[in-house]
Amino acid sequence: MSLGICPDCDAEVSFTDAPWLGQRVSCPRCRTMLEVTGLSPVELDWAFEEPLGRSEYHMEESLGDDGFA
Repeated sequence: MSLGICPDCDAEVSFTDAPWLGQRVSCPRCRTMLEVTGLSPVELDWAFEEPLGRSEYHMEESLGDDGFA
């Protein structure tokens, strides 16, 4: 059995079968939708429903290395 940690509430998220990259799971404690981003060890991150839109992408491109425009 594999375990990951919810980045939202620090609860253990267990996998009865081997997890795979991109797999989406729900945290048993806080119900946050998570995505498997690493396998050894299992790493979880928040799952996003949609990729960044064009306006968000443009905004990120215009930021400098320090995160400011």
